[in-house]
Amino acid sequence: ALLESNDNTAEAFRLYKECDDSGKINALLLFNLGWCLVNGEGVEKKDTNEGVSLWKTATTMAPDEGSEEAAWYLYQEYKRDDPR
Repeated sequence: ALLESNDNTAEAFRLYKECDDSGKINALLLFNLGWCLVNGEGVEKKDTNEGVSLWKTATTMAPDEGSEEAAWYLYQEYKRDDPR
């Protein structure tokens, strides 16, 4: 992913967001954009709710690359909130 390849999280987020805004989306893009928002990487303000929402959308795009990652991190997010 772009985020890992250049270590410039703000620029990676900007490019992810630009693609999302233009409608050029896939599950991997939504996963990466959600990752930035949930973890506060490259953004001015962390937004877990929006990030989780993007992950949910990414899971509906299975079997696209990125959908499995989104499903896993959604599971982790919910498990953390309700560790039963």
